[in-house]
Amino acid sequence: MYRSPRPARLRPQTLPAALLAATVICGVVMVTIGCSVSSPNQARLDIGGDLELTVELAETSEQQRTGLAGRASLEPGTGMLFPFDPAGPQRVWMAGMSFPIDIAWIRDGRILATDTLSVCITPDPDDCPRWDSPGDVDALLETIAGALDAIEPGTPVRTTD
Repeated sequence: MYRSPRPARLRPQTLPAALLAATVICGVVMVTIGCSVSSPNQARLDIGGDLELTVELAETSEQQRTGLAGRASLEPGTGMLFPFDPAGPQRVWMAGMSFPIDIAWIRDGRILATDTLSVCITPDPDDCPRWDSPGDVDALLETIAGALDAIEPGTPVRTTD
């Protein structure tokens, strides 16, 4: 007499592994087709009519805390813009950064000051230097080192998108 085999059952301990595998596969598919769970907002900046950048907008406190830290590099013509509402004094540091950047402190659509920040290589990130804004700012721009060399205080900054 022939008995058909019973359908395979997942044992309770294999179910989490199966769910994990399905989640990983779904994530790979989403990345492959260009979808993401939360892609950063972007904007196009015109700086004084001489420089255009495509920037990610660091709008949440977590995005602003992380900034560009943990990235290996930044493509030319790109950056990150940190809008602050309300305007106020701000501070930045280079902990977790692996490449130097230029920053621009911005208030009311004009650059107040720029600076080039070096990588901090101290073993303790708390020992990394901090840079304070030159007054109240409503935005901070971070881009690749050297991109802002020709930009002077007072240069207008506007979004073009």
